[in-house]
Amino acid sequence: MNTPLYTALLELKARNQLSFHMPGHFDGRAMPGFDRLLEIDTTEVPESDNLFLPEGPIKEAQNLAAGFFGARETRFLVNGSSGGILAMVGTAVGGGGKLICDRCCHRSLISALILTGAEPVWLRPEPLDGGRLWGGVDPAGLERAIEENPDAKGVYLTSPNYFGLSGDLKRAAEIAHGHGLPLLADAAHGAHYGLSPLLPPSAVSCGADLAVVSAHKTLPSVTQSAYLHINGDFPLLDSMLKMYQTSSPSYILMASLDYARALMERDGERLWTDLAAAVAEIFPGQEKPLGRFVKYKDPCRLVLPTKAAPEAAARELRLRHGISVECTYGGGVVCILNTAHSRDDLLRLKAALDDVNARLPEGKKPVCAPVTAEAVMTPRQAFFSKKEEMPLSEAAGRICGSEVVIYPPGTPQLVPGEIISAEAAEALAEAAASGAEIHGLRNGRVTVVL
Repeated sequence: MNTPLYTALLELKARNQLSFHMPGHFDGRAMPGFDRLLEIDTTEVPESDNLFLPEGPIKEAQNLAAGFFGARETRFLVNGSSGGILAMVGTAVGGGGKLICDRCCHRSLISALILTGAEPVWLRPEPLDGGRLWGGVDPAGLERAIEENPDAKGVYLTSPNYFGLSGDLKRAAEIAHGHGLPLLADAAHGAHYGLSPLLPPSAVSCGADLAVVSAHKTLPSVTQSAYLHINGDFPLLDSMLKMYQTSSPSYILMASLDYARALMERDGERLWTDLAAAVAEIFPGQEKPLGRFVKYKDPCRLVLPTKAAPEAAARELRLRHGISVECTYGGGVVCILNTAHSRDDLLRLKAALDDVNARLPEGKKPVCAPVTAEAVMTPRQAFFSKKEEMPLSEAAGRICGSEVVIYPPGTPQLVPGEIISAEAAEALAEAAASGAEIHGLRNGRVTVVL
């Protein structure tokens, strides 16, 4: 049979690479018993319950998750955190209006803005490492944005970001609530937060009214599975979830969410504490916050500078050492750890990284922090306008017609409706030249509004 994707996956598995990327089940090692997944792939029958009208085991599993993670209610997400973000934003600003949000967001927020017609009021995160990383937002800047936009309907913050950096989410919640606004948290990369004294606190414990967390990123759960934690009254939320999630939800994904909660409830504190302690020994300093507005750093999200160009270093780690990292950033590589990683895995990573740094020549380090720009249209208006493509090198001054994203981490560099600056065009060209994967550029051409 000609099965290119299936064959590619079998070949990848046969290479037995050491992965420091999502999913958090670590090639199945953290989920014994899930090796016969098709046996539990079913549909809505009386015994299996219904995600959109839960009355049996799904309802019980969601309630157990809410109790363990400290939320009033929890919903299972089978379209990933992206589906939860669409529902969360749609609930807050579904009829349009202003949403105060940080620019280190995931691209799914841009989709939500387009679908809702909402107008973003951007908060620029603190640039770190010369713009190669970005941290938290200034709480004073958040308060100022709310005061200058009294008609805003909510505050949306990404915490933690892709690099495991978090601002002061508790203070942000106090500011938002002080102005009568809900705090929506994209906590996709913090599903494990709060599970050990050595980890930062969770978004819900900091006061987020809605928080999306990607279980599959750091917990033993199947790719595309996530939780939406609820700490307020949102009558539209379940209707929004029905719009943005498939009407045929995967029972494999839902079962893995139930499993992840149960395993973390039983062993999570010990597993994450042991892992964080091993990181502190082998990669000291990973727990230290960076920057003025960064309150927490995830010790189990390794941000590892490289001497060589980041893409070259990642390629060498993969091809020479059989190690696959999560992604590159302007200064090096990012590795996601989970509780199935052993001390030997960390030692192997360190030895490989030392070898790569010793052998490869010094390379260029691109700047890829998100750049805020003047907006003359809402993302929705620009997205549905007449458009054309033109070379990025000639696009400065034109209105962006489609998002441009360096992926991963999936943070938008250009947002529909904004005027493309020479700075943004130059940064994208530099990232492209370094080998970064850029969505929204086609043969060096960008979409602009006519």
